[in-house]
Amino acid sequence: MAKRKKISSENYLKGLKEATENLQDAIDKIKHGSVRGLANALLFVGTESQQRAPVETGDLRGSLEVTIDNVKIAEGQKGGGIRIVSAVPENGTVGTVSYNTPYAANQHEHVEYDHPLGGEAKFLEKVLNSEQDRIIRLIADEVMNDLE
Repeated sequence: MAKRKKISSENYLKGLKEATENLQDAIDKIKHGSVRGLANALLFVGTESQQRAPVETGDLRGSLEVTIDNVKIAEGQKGGGIRIVSAVPENGTVGTVSYNTPYAANQHEHVEYDHPLGGEAKFLEKVLNSEQDRIIRLIADEVMNDLE
């Protein structure tokens, strides 16, 4: 076990205010970086899953929506692609990528469906499973950038 150093009373807790400020600054940077990283990860998942989504009319791909804490930051376009619709919120902890047509869940879940014009079932799930490392790295990179 380590021995406690003897610290004179005039030096005891000296620098505590500065240490607390530095710690709070690091926490703020982690929060800011993590929400930006979350946004990057969600946009990546949205883009990748949209390219895998079945296409017939383009409505399914166009119904893509990306949110952070219920704030829509991006949406799909019928012809493909994603349009940013608002700035990334300052704070955020919950992100979603969703497809908002009445048949989106059926198209996602039914692997027996044929998609002659392209796309596949499990279009969202497959991205999450196959790109886990990249998704985590997108979040971590923004946190690290803010801390440096």
